Amino acid sequence: MNSLDCGYQKSQHTCHFQTKPGYGLTLLLLFTFFSIVRAQETPPLVNFLPSAYKAHQQNWDIDQGKNNIMYVANSDGLLQYDGASWKLFPLPDRQIVRTTLCDEVEEHIATGKTGLASTQKKTRIYVGGYSEFGYWQEDHTGSLIYHSLSKAAKFASLKTEEIWHILKTPKYIYFQSFSKIYRYDGKALNEIKSPGNFMFMRYVNQRLLVQVIGKGLYELKENRWAPVPGTESLAGAVVSSILPFSGNKILITTTKHGLYTYENQVMQPWTIPLSADLKKNIVNKAILIGQDSSYALGTIQKGIYIISKTGELKYHFSKENGLQNNTILALTTDNRNHLWAAMDQGIDLISISSPVISFQTNDNPLGSTYAAAIWNGNLYVGSNNGVFVKKWRSAEPFHSIPGLGGQTWFLRVIDNQLICGHNDATYRIETNGIHKISNVTGGWTLIPVKSGQDTLLLQGSYAGLYVYKKDKKRIWTYAHQVKGIPPLPIRHIVQDRDGSFWLANAYKGLYHAKLNNTLDSAISWKEFQSPSEIPSEFSVELHKKDGLVQIRSGGKYFQPDRNAKLLPLKTHESNPDEPFKVREGIDGEWFKVFPNRVEYYTKSGGKQDLELTLVRNSETIIPLSYSTYFFCLENGYAILDRLIPTSQTTETSIPAVRRVSNLRNPEEVFGINNNIILPSEVRSIRIAYALPVFGQNLQFKYRLKGLSEQWSEWTDLTSVDFTNLESGSYVFEVRSNLNDTIGQYEFTVAPYWRETLFAKILFWTTLVIILIALLLYQERRLEKHRQKLLLEQEEKLRQQRLSSERKIMEIQNENLQSEIKNKSQQISNVAINVVRKNEILEEIRDELKQVKLDMGVQFPNIHYQKLLNSIERNVAGKEDWQLFEDNFEEIHEQFFKRLRTICPAISPSELRLAACLRMNLSTKEMAPALGISIRGVEIKRYRLRKKLGLDLDSNLSQYMMDI
Repeated sequence: MNSLDCGYQKSQHTCHFQTKPGYGLTLLLLFTFFSIVRAQETPPLVNFLPSAYKAHQQNWDIDQGKNNIMYVANSDGLLQYDGASWKLFPLPDRQIVRTTLCDEVEEHIATGKTGLASTQKKTRIYVGGYSEFGYWQEDHTGSLIYHSLSKAAKFASLKTEEIWHILKTPKYIYFQSFSKIYRYDGKALNEIKSPGNFMFMRYVNQRLLVQVIGKGLYELKENRWAPVPGTESLAGAVVSSILPFSGNKILITTTKHGLYTYENQVMQPWTIPLSADLKKNIVNKAILIGQDSSYALGTIQKGIYIISKTGELKYHFSKENGLQNNTILALTTDNRNHLWAAMDQGIDLISISSPVISFQTNDNPLGSTYAAAIWNGNLYVGSNNGVFVKKWRSAEPFHSIPGLGGQTWFLRVIDNQLICGHNDATYRIETNGIHKISNVTGGWTLIPVKSGQDTLLLQGSYAGLYVYKKDKKRIWTYAHQVKGIPPLPIRHIVQDRDGSFWLANAYKGLYHAKLNNTLDSAISWKEFQSPSEIPSEFSVELHKKDGLVQIRSGGKYFQPDRNAKLLPLKTHESNPDEPFKVREGIDGEWFKVFPNRVEYYTKSGGKQDLELTLVRNSETIIPLSYSTYFFCLENGYAILDRLIPTSQTTETSIPAVRRVSNLRNPEEVFGINNNIILPSEVRSIRIAYALPVFGQNLQFKYRLKGLSEQWSEWTDLTSVDFTNLESGSYVFEVRSNLNDTIGQYEFTVAPYWRETLFAKILFWTTLVIILIALLLYQERRLEKHRQKLLLEQEEKLRQQRLSSERKIMEIQNENLQSEIKNKSQQISNVAINVVRKNEILEEIRDELKQVKLDMGVQFPNIHYQKLLNSIERNVAGKEDWQLFEDNFEEIHEQFFKRLRTICPAISPSELRLAACLRMNLSTKEMAPALGISIRGVEIKRYRLRKKLGLDLDSNLSQYMMDI
């Protein structure tokens, strides 16, 4: 038995509710102290609610096209389901679509310039409604286009007729109301007269049969109706279906009169155990299920009965065990032998061909299951709601066992004793009740261990390891706790070939222990560390395969050697994108458990896909018997009989692109065939894809070669957006989790004009020209730059020369200024000397005059006069003024000339006054130099100002300096 792998819970008494994504199937799981519901195991069933397909709840007919897509006649129009999404297509006048039929036709398509025609198979979906019938057909974009047949025919009778049935024979398509039949050969329509009102026409054993109301069966031979002998007794009945039966017989189902068989003009009732129920519940539809020649009977009041060809009931589906509605309006099987039911309320899918059957009911008392066992001919199931029991292989109700309500982890028959590991304690279940063996809570697992001549039971629980032994009455009783083992939650126990034990913590940890012979204490204990010894300490799992221990850690598998060293197990290498867990089966069989499916590997190497979703983190598969596997589910359980060969269709399914649209304008769609060229302005697209495989949890991976070689993560989305695509060729690839086959869609994004070959040639030519022009321009620019540099260098040299000349001139000016300064100094010195000399002479003259006055006649007059004349003559001597004028003229060149030009009437004495003014001498300094008094200087200044025409406010000295 597999060790269980559920989350550690001290108490769990609540119920779980689960809605299966995409199908709207909700199972309400109720727990009561003593539950009583019917417990028939049936094939998986999926509900499609009106809220899922977004149309009217009434569905009148259903069929599948050769492209595997399902089509449903709905009160709002035609429904299309490709496994990914539902689409509604109303009739032109929005009539109710009463019937639908899918057919495949060959169309001639002209190809190439020669106009040669090739043939292509296309699916037509014929429909009928009130005064209207025709067909839908996909165009190159995958969109359905409607073609009316009735409007072109313009039958007067059709104005008041409603088409309720469409039938295909090898030669014709028949559109039938309850009083008219229209025959279509692919080109023309003909109206066939009938012998009266009739029910649905059927094609059985190469015969076209119909019941005329109030009469028996009639057969249509070309355009002639012939009564079928021996069927007159059906006059008072309403025939709902006519089906092939064993041999050349015909099975006739009536609404309220039961079933009949017909052969060689003899009709007789088919008496089976269900006859009374079928008469009472009104058989509305019936079909033959081809896989095993069973019959599906759809009723108005009690759902669907599946009966064998011998008349034995195999399954009964109704609202009690999952159907949305008990009124069945149509039945069909798809290419995988699944049964589809169109009902008064909703659409249901029943996986008749599934290799597993499951317990499913709207009043499921079980909840999530974790353990199961068969004991004394009864099936015991342990769940989060307790332990339930019913007779094995029966439809009787489950009964809960009093005292075992709550989380149950473990059930196993050991030496004909049923041991239960419960959240509260460990129990032994007996025929008349339960017996507590120990107070050990959370008994996750229990394995038999040889101890000498005896066998002991080693239990992993919430708080360590415990041992059980048999008493004198050979009854299992509690023995002791294993010493030396920490009180850890031990969930998995596997004994190695050397007798040691591998233990896994419920949460975190892997251990290896050796116990003594009596299992009362540990001899050794080793804890493995992450990441040095194992990839991860979390969610470690243990199991055995072919007698060898296998350990799962961090999504990888290991096998210990004789020294307890973990070696990678390459046979179970896990894909990180799709992790799986391994479970052991019977006789070398084993399972890969994925998040949404299970792969079953037989001893011979065969593989079978099982569409099961086990309880997450407690993926448990229990061999109930040599022939039966029990799968623990979130909403009940499933059973697989390994000895019955499966008849499930294993057709390889490839995902296909269903729609390609402009992401910027979703109404703009493109062809879904390969080698499509998208317009250059379309650079963002949405690709919708689907896989018409129904009743299974599908996931997809995709990539766009030309953009990226990397596959995406697994996703349940069925469309993907690509933006900012460059021009070029791309290949969109998509695959499903069912197999490795890849669907492809090749397309090309047309280039903009600037991306064409001509544009590229033009671009490169222009670029070369531009480069050449740039080179020439650069050469010219360099030449100009060289010329500019030369000019700048010459200018720099010229500036340097000018600078040098300026410096020389400055030096010369400085020298000149120095000379001028010296000359000015000399003139000043001359003027000062003249002034000093005159002052001295004047002092001498004044002193001489004083001496003359003092001496009188004693100082001879002749000598006095001679000295006085000599002094007067030298007070302003011509020699001094000549020297002054020469130096002044040298420094102040052309001053006297300019002054004479300004004032021609100027006198020599006034010139000398002007020179003194230019030298900025004061009046006091000028008087001695000019040999006149200060008053005389003032008078001369006045006269000079007047001659020059200056007003009194003008500065005479400044005027002279400005000349």
